[in-house]
Amino acid sequence: MIVSHKVESYSLQIVSNYAGGGGYQMGFVYLYGQNQEYVGHLAIIKDGKTLPENRQHNNGTLTVYFHETDLQSILETLRNESPVSIKLNTSSKWGSIETGKETVGNGELAA
Repeated sequence: MIVSHKVESYSLQIVSNYAGGGGYQMGFVYLYGQNQEYVGHLAIIKDGKTLPENRQHNNGTLTVYFHETDLQSILETLRNESPVSIKLNTSSKWGSIETGKETVGNGELAA
């Protein structure tokens, strides 16, 4: 089953010397839905370390893990795209942050 939550806003936390995530956690991107309800977070793990298994919590929120090299792309997606969703396949445990459909050729306009 694929669980999906639309993301309306986010907050970013970069941490130093955090013991969670096996000591390899370096940040969190907290995600919020339409009424500012917490829908999950993207957990950022140091490059070169094994990513923990993505998961759905008992309250329905999601945790999806990414390496720190993905953080810039994640933030660009959250800043520049709409709609955006967080998704998790509860069987295979793949997780994603993704955009909705866009028109082909709908690129950035030159300044």
